[in-house]
Amino acid sequence: MLTYPPPTPICFRDNAPLCGIEMALALVEQFRVDLGGAGWLHRALGQHKERKLRVNATREQRLEHFNSAIYGHVEGWLGDRMSQIVSVIGSILDSNHVRGNIAEFGVHHGLFLFLLNALRNEDEECFAIDVFDDQHLNVDNSGGDGRGSLATFLSHIETLMASQRRFFRIVQRDTMSFSTAEVASLFGKNGVKFFSIDAGHTVQHAFNDLCLVQEVLVPRGIVALDDYMSVHWPGVTEGFYRFMYFQNRRLRPFLYFQNKLFLTTVSEHGSCLQQFRTAIDAVWREELRSGRWKEVEIGGSDCLSFE
Repeated sequence: MLTYPPPTPICFRDNAPLCGIEMALALVEQFRVDLGGAGWLHRALGQHKERKLRVNATREQRLEHFNSAIYGHVEGWLGDRMSQIVSVIGSILDSNHVRGNIAEFGVHHGLFLFLLNALRNEDEECFAIDVFDDQHLNVDNSGGDGRGSLATFLSHIETLMASQRRFFRIVQRDTMSFSTAEVASLFGKNGVKFFSIDAGHTVQHAFNDLCLVQEVLVPRGIVALDDYMSVHWPGVTEGFYRFMYFQNRRLRPFLYFQNKLFLTTVSEHGSCLQQFRTAIDAVWREELRSGRWKEVEIGGSDCLSFE
C-alpha cells in the first residue's frame, strides 16, 4: 500500500500492493492540446486550479464539478454530451435499485472515470485499472504516444478530486493477465454496476475484456465499450462481434452514443431500453423526432443510436 497522507487511493500492481512510489504531485506533465477530429471529440489539458468538492456531494454536484472543473482540464477523449448520458443512466440505475462498484479498464489520466464517480453511492468504490507507466504492455499504443502515467492520474485526484480520493482503488495491471477468478475476487460480492472498457484496442483485448466484464457485472448493470465502429481502431469492433458470437452469455447492447457502445444484462435489456427511450423522449424530444436518435439493431439486439 502506498505511503501517502490518508485518506488515499489504494494502489496495486499485478497482485501486490505498490510500495515506495515517488509522488511528485507538485509537477504536472504538460501535453499539447489537440482539438482536431469530430466536433464532439474532446482532448485537452489545462492548468489546474484547486476546486472544492464535498466528500458527500450529491450526484448533481459531482456532475456540475466534472463539467466545470474537470472536463477541459484532464487530457482524454470524451464526447461533449457524455455527462448528460451518465446522468440519465444514474437515474435509471437508482430507480432500479442497482448497487455495485464502478470500474474502468484503461483509465489514461482519469477523465471518464472521474465522470463515472457521479454514479457512485457512499458504499461503492471506483476501480482504476490500467498499465499506467508500464507502456511496454500497451502493444497497440492506444491512449497515444505512451503517455500513461500513474503520477499524473494521482495528481488529478489530489488536485481536482481530493475529497473523493478514498473512494478510488488503483490497480496497475494488463487486463490480459487477469483470470476470471482474479477479476471476480477483485470486486468481491458487490460486483460492478458500471464498467467502462477502454484498455487495449486489439481484437484480443476487446474480446478478453468483454469476457471478464460479463462475469462481474451485476444484473441491470451497464458496460460502455469505447471506440466501437471506430475506423482507427477496427480491432474493437471485431473483438466485440467475436465475443457476441462465441463467448457472450450475459450481455446485449442497447445504446450507441458518441463513440461508445452501451450494453446491459440480457434479461433486463428490454426494460433498460424502454426506460432509456422514455428518458430521452422527455429530455430531448425534438432530437428524437428529428431523427438524430434512431432505433437500430446491433449484434442482434434492439438499440438506440445517436448521430
